[in-house]
Amino acid sequence: MKRHLSPALVLPALLVVSSLAKAQGSVTLYGLIDTGITYVSNAGGKSEVVANDGIIQPSRFGFRGSEDLGGGTQAIFTLENGFSLNTGAFSQSGLIFGRQAFVGVTNSRWGSLTLGRQYDFVWDYITLFSMGSRIGAYGFHPGDYDHLGGSLRINNAVKYSVQPIGGLSLGVLYAFGGQPASASNGRAVAAGARYTGGIFSIAAAYNNVHDMPLNPSAQIATSLGPSFPQGLFVANNLQNIELAASVTVGPSSTRALFTDTTIDTPSTSATMRSYEVSEVYQFTPAIAFSAGYAFTRMSPAIWRNVSAVLDYSLSKRTDVYLSAAYQNASGGAHAAFLTLPPSSNGHDTAVRIGMRTFF
Repeated sequence: MKRHLSPALVLPALLVVSSLAKAQGSVTLYGLIDTGITYVSNAGGKSEVVANDGIIQPSRFGFRGSEDLGGGTQAIFTLENGFSLNTGAFSQSGLIFGRQAFVGVTNSRWGSLTLGRQYDFVWDYITLFSMGSRIGAYGFHPGDYDHLGGSLRINNAVKYSVQPIGGLSLGVLYAFGGQPASASNGRAVAAGARYTGGIFSIAAAYNNVHDMPLNPSAQIATSLGPSFPQGLFVANNLQNIELAASVTVGPSSTRALFTDTTIDTPSTSATMRSYEVSEVYQFTPAIAFSAGYAFTRMSPAIWRNVSAVLDYSLSKRTDVYLSAAYQNASGGAHAAFLTLPPSSNGHDTAVRIGMRTFF
């Protein structure tokens, strides 16, 4: 037997649901998907054509929510998952919300305070100046030890950021120590600043992370030096000091950055420095071209990377791209692009055609 609700009951019910929705604020589902085909000239000693995803940007989906608390203050949260489109597997060691997971409050005047698994200020303030932000994995520096590629997500973190005046942004982060043998679970301190005004932008960031697991032979295809442990080990301390700047005039944006990474154990240390320049040119609203050069030294090893990408927007949410990167390594190192097997020598080339869509 079918039951029909009286209009006298339906209207109050709708009003209750509406008021609850307003009280709960809003929740947004968002994400992006990237996939394509890559030709690699030397993947462990042979050329290959591979179907891979998450290269120009890692595929992801997430939930972002907010609730108005009054007085310009909102409660906020973000839960973000990384995944492989081609296999359906979770990224970030199988964590369900491995990219980000935090909750906090934000105020239009006093800034934002958040707690959970979060990015540092290299990602927030420096990465957007890098060639990797345009071409993806094949444009970042060896092993992503300077964390421009977003490989550092800090657990147990308390993060405060604010925009006190105009185009200035400031932030600090502290992470309580967790499990020393697990990635990003050591005690961490981070800070950053960025200024954007007119044609000129500048940024700086600092990280100091304790108990950081590293595996140089797999990550950068060489060792950190004879005094370091071989294979996987836990660095006592990893420090990043990074600077970046850009000048934008019309359709042209010229960018430069510097990163200094120091890795310490109780008995020794190593320093990796990278210098990079790049150009982004927006030919039309739909067509953009980017090219860059990066030089990385960790004595005696040296890596040189030349990369470019041509991007064509099919719509506001979907684009296709063609990219190419060449890496030359010397001083005992092998060429090693992120996400690809290291080359058998000091040379490697990666050419890719792909598609990306946002939702």
